[in-house]
Amino acid sequence: MNNGYITYMLRILAAQGALASVYTDPEDPEGFSAGFVEAADGSHVLMCDLTPWGQIEGWRVRRNQDVLNVLYGEEYEQRLGMLLAHHRQHHRPFFADLPAEDTDLLLSVLLECRSRGEIVSIIEGDDMVTGRVVEANGLRVKLRIFDFFGREAEEETFTLREIELLEVATQEEQMYGILEEMERERMTLLPRDGEEPETT
Repeated sequence: MNNGYITYMLRILAAQGALASVYTDPEDPEGFSAGFVEAADGSHVLMCDLTPWGQIEGWRVRRNQDVLNVLYGEEYEQRLGMLLAHHRQHHRPFFADLPAEDTDLLLSVLLECRSRGEIVSIIEGDDMVTGRVVEANGLRVKLRIFDFFGREAEEETFTLREIELLEVATQEEQMYGILEEMERERMTLLPRDGEEPETT
């Protein structure tokens, strides 16, 4: 499929909120991600991804240029819908109100994440970083990065056009949320200056 047709298809599927499978790996023609297509503009698509077992996995924003093929209405998507119902999970769209058609979808998601204080992950090539959005504009986004143990570390800036994948509320971000909470609890148990440590 050419990229113009894929963008057209993604826009149609987004208007329907359809379940679809997107293929993005030229080296693995069987590798794909499936989920609800929530929004698409000329450059990006926002999907609520599902696991192969029909459970909600979180949201991802992909570049349209990376999508090689799109399938929908096939037996696999039908089975995912059945499994989702079995797990009594309900698809909740990322946006309460979709951004206007002429706005940048990736930027809109980043700004919404900043507003909510959501943890996000950015993937560029083989590199992945996780943190919170400090600020974003039409060219760049600045994240406050977590270290390996979920502690806030330095700030880092990324160019929007270089971002291959943006993840929100997947297992990766949930893990860092747990680590952050554990660190917060640990800090509350540390004695202040001049205090004796608590004993049990």
